[in-house]
Amino acid sequence: MRQLLLSMMFITSAFSAGVVTSDAAEITQPKAVVELFTSQGCHSCPPADKLIGEFAKGNEILALSWHVDYWDYLGWKDVFASKSNTERQYRYAKSLHERQVYTPQAVINGRAHAVGSNRKEISKTINGFEDSSQGMIVPINAKMTNESIKITVANSAVAANATLYMVFFNKEHKVAIKQGENSGKTLSYHNVVHNIQTLGMIKSNGLEMEFPVADMKRHGYDGCALILQKNDVEGNPSAIIGATVISDL
Repeated sequence: MRQLLLSMMFITSAFSAGVVTSDAAEITQPKAVVELFTSQGCHSCPPADKLIGEFAKGNEILALSWHVDYWDYLGWKDVFASKSNTERQYRYAKSLHERQVYTPQAVINGRAHAVGSNRKEISKTINGFEDSSQGMIVPINAKMTNESIKITVANSAVAANATLYMVFFNKEHKVAIKQGENSGKTLSYHNVVHNIQTLGMIKSNGLEMEFPVADMKRHGYDGCALILQKNDVEGNPSAIIGATVISDL
């Protein structure tokens, strides 16, 4: 993946409160995170890609597309795929105690998975997590101006030792598939992840940082999200306990 250099990052001592909408961007807190593992070389993936696009239209769900590379051998190399995306899916399989991966696979809140085109099952899982307090229960507060973004997460028992990530994506790509199982189709992909950065862990004094918006805009991303995620005992990605979306960079 392309690397994004976040300069002038620093930790400060005072915490700001709330999530705001600024002139520079819209900042929202979704109730769930749905990660779709997909491939342009997978004939059963287009319905799931379409569903992710529908989820991405609203503010209730942070929908992300992670393109994997293990179907590239079928005749078409996915232009968004990477080994690191594939590795993320395999690491989820370990934390979810699954013996294999598949596409299209949706991972919900880092806690469960479903077929990526199964709207009913995904929605049922989201609602179940929300009802059982396994949704986005830790606020990630963000304040953005034209010059900088300030992020704060207060310490709590549930947030302790969770890791804060910034995920950069583009809202939509259209790709003409010329070979492979989807040959001849022009497909739309939504919230395609291009970069993920580790910002830090939540310790006893919480976490606060600030950095320039210019570094984000320079690379051409039109959206990003902050995800607060736990790891299992082996270091694999597990429960997502907080999320904030920053749109219209």
